[in-house]
Amino acid sequence: MRVVAGWSESAWKSLAIKSLRLGWPEGLRQAERRLSPSMMRSTLIVSLFEDVFPPTLELRAAVDELERHEWDALCARETHHGRGYTDAFCDLADEAVAAAENPQRMMREARRLRLPFLPPRTWNVFWTWQKIAPADAGVRRELDAAPWTGMPAAVVDAHTFEGARRRAGYTILSGDYATHRQIGARVAAEGWEPLRAEVHAGLAEPTPQRQLRLDLGDG
Repeated sequence: MRVVAGWSESAWKSLAIKSLRLGWPEGLRQAERRLSPSMMRSTLIVSLFEDVFPPTLELRAAVDELERHEWDALCARETHHGRGYTDAFCDLADEAVAAAENPQRMMREARRLRLPFLPPRTWNVFWTWQKIAPADAGVRRELDAAPWTGMPAAVVDAHTFEGARRRAGYTILSGDYATHRQIGARVAAEGWEPLRAEVHAGLAEPTPQRQLRLDLGDG
């Protein structure tokens, strides 16, 4: 595992995912500087279906924005949290997990839609997107214009090396279904700004480089 600028690769991947979830282009730009193009692409293609959940008529445009690294345009797309699809998205969780056990079907559908390679982590949310087939084209949100001041604590959750080591569990931005429901409820009631302010108010401290090397068996 690589360590870059004091953080594991898994933390930078988490930043990319959660920045798109939040609509924060600067977070994506910071992650892009630390991740390879292929890793950035494979990470965000998951988020395209898990969060952006583009209307079917806008799928190609959203994929093109991802491929061209047009982060402002991609982040301006309202996610399912702000478009009223989150409960339906989460209600299909069990069916989606079962459907993901048929990778041949997922890959066949991806080819039909001329999509880039879909990593296995994408299959359940890709199936959910197909099942719901969102049709509400043109919905956009204001960007999160916060500057970069450091890694937000909400990024360093159980999906990251540092978060697992610290037993951080899930945070307000984690991608489990229960948290998606919470985000959807908050955005419906308050809009994005209170959640964004909460995220940017708390910064995480990186694991010291020496400790990372020891934990990885390199010390």
